[in-house]
Amino acid sequence: MINKFKIRAAVLEKNNHPLVIKNIFLKENIKNKQVLVKIYFSGICGSQIGEINAVKGKDRYLPHLLGHEATGEIVKTNNLNSKFKQGDNVILHWQKTKLKDSRAPTYFDVKDKKINAGCVTTFNNYAVVSENRLTKLPKNISKKDGVLFGCGLTTAYGSLFNNINKNQIKSKKILLTGFGMIGQIIVSLINASKGNDITIVENNKRKINLIKKKYKRIKILNKLNISNKEFYDVAFETTGQSKLIEFSYNSIKNNGKLILIGVPHHLEKIKINTLGINYGKKIIGSYGGNINPKKDIPKIAKFVLQNKINLKSFLCGPFEFNKINKVLDKMQNGQIIKKPIIKF
Repeated sequence: MINKFKIRAAVLEKNNHPLVIKNIFLKENIKNKQVLVKIYFSGICGSQIGEINAVKGKDRYLPHLLGHEATGEIVKTNNLNSKFKQGDNVILHWQKTKLKDSRAPTYFDVKDKKINAGCVTTFNNYAVVSENRLTKLPKNISKKDGVLFGCGLTTAYGSLFNNINKNQIKSKKILLTGFGMIGQIIVSLINASKGNDITIVENNKRKINLIKKKYKRIKILNKLNISNKEFYDVAFETTGQSKLIEFSYNSIKNNGKLILIGVPHHLEKIKINTLGINYGKKIIGSYGGNINPKKDIPKIAKFVLQNKINLKSFLCGPFEFNKINKVLDKMQNGQIIKKPIIKF
């Protein structure tokens, strides 16, 4: 029986406000299909900024915990047919395996106020997590690098290779809007697969300098002054900005694909001429790369190790947990352009 197990957490209590770092408590036993995980490192995703800013609309679950990508260690399981054991190193991810969700955990603060949580949260040093949001950390992948398998790397890999065959990448003309975390990994995966015809739309000077430093052949368009007459086989839209979604759609060939990865504000709309769809244009939504974590994470780890992709080049930090609001501010201001890692 857990008797008020104390946890340190960053809680979203009000939209468009800083997270509140506080002690919360778990008062109940671990239920069927749940495990208690000690978090090593958590990543911060743009999705959390979207949650804080209520990008998808009214937040009905305030106050609640955040975070969906991390590495950690199993410290307690429910012995009813658990797929994990104490001491297992795991990746925490928001994509589901084929197992069903457990019941979501409930936490309480010192005033006995309920703190809501989903089936996985990572802005807390201990978390009750549904077993279907966990995958064992692959061999030869470090605890820091493993954070990328929780969201960024898996989303990029699935978005790319579920839409372009690895053997065809060399012949594809590719447009990418945004050189954030997903964009950086997509380019690295294309480069590892010998693709070399890439155009990136980006206006952040830090990101542009990073592109010029790492990839000499990539063409760069400034999204504030777009004038482009080229057409592409595939466009990956990572920003969620309506103007760039429209630009991406208008820039693909009649037999081309537009892959939507970024999440637009719930009030934003796009305007397109659907005649292109009659001709054969396709708009495809990428939901976390549409991957199966249990099957795909080991496959992605193998690809990374075989192609000697340096996952550390996508990371910055680790930052102290109590600095999380400062890190979030720097992400929103464009000062941090890689994946920030929080250490507990």
